Order: sequence, then structure tokens, then C-alpha cells
Amino acid sequence: MKTESTLSTAECKSTRYSACLLFSANALARAITTIGDEEFGKLGLTYSHAYLLREVIDNPGVTPTHLSETLRLTPSTITRLIEKLETKGLVTRRSEGKNTFVDPTDGGIGMSNAIMDAWQRTGARYAEAIGEEQVKTLTQQVFGAARALGEV
Repeated sequence: MKTESTLSTAECKSTRYSACLLFSANALARAITTIGDEEFGKLGLTYSHAYLLREVIDNPGVTPTHLSETLRLTPSTITRLIEKLETKGLVTRRSEGKNTFVDPTDGGIGMSNAIMDAWQRTGARYAEAIGEEQVKTLTQQVFGAARALGEV
């Protein structure tokens, strides 16, 4: 039996679920996540770590609550991401009273250009596969749909 990864392009063009938004959105998410994982993996990061690190670099002293709201991730996920970035020496946490703040380290700041390059490579791969205008249009449509569904 062929697995999804061994199916030819022609065989993957359509399935009985192709008209289902849930199926199609998840197939797209898996495909773009694979590209992001490959590009950010070259830096020893996941794309989620990269988003969080960029947010911390751009907003030193940011709170985990702000990160959770900005990145649309649960507080527990934010905590796990911060802990991993701390282990890598890319961010630090500091407490002041009941508040926690996250700051980039010099090592984290030093990754800024590499993260931007990974984003550029990721975008270029999307554009190569489906076209630059299609990427822009699709991004706007997906973001609009997420907003309408209350996710953004």
C-alpha cells in the first residue's frame, strides 16, 4: 500500500475528501509545516521557536501572556517554548513580583538574521511551488477565515 509520501503528484491531485475544507486545510498545513520545519531546522529551531524568539528580540521584556496572545498559543505551550529557548541560551526569564519577563540573550539576538533568512527561504519555496501572487492571496484568505472563525 502506498503511503501519502510515496504517492505521485497525479495520484494526490484529488481524493474523495478534496472538497472538504477540514481535510484540505490540514493537508496544506502539513505541507507548509514540512517546509518550515526543514528551513528552521537548519538553525536548530522549530518555526514556533523562531516566531517566539523574534517576538522577544523585537520586544525585550515581553511577558508570556503577551506572547500567548500575539502567537495565539496556550500559556503552557509558551512556557515550553521559552524553556527550550532558555536551554539553548537564546532567552532568559526574570521575575519582578508576580510578573515574569522574557529577554533575548546576545546569542538570541545573534540569530535574528538567520531567522529572517529562514523565513525568506520558506517563502521562496512556497512561491516556487504555488506562485508568489497565490501565496499572498492564500495568506490573506486563510488569515481572514481564521479571524472570522475567532482564531485571530
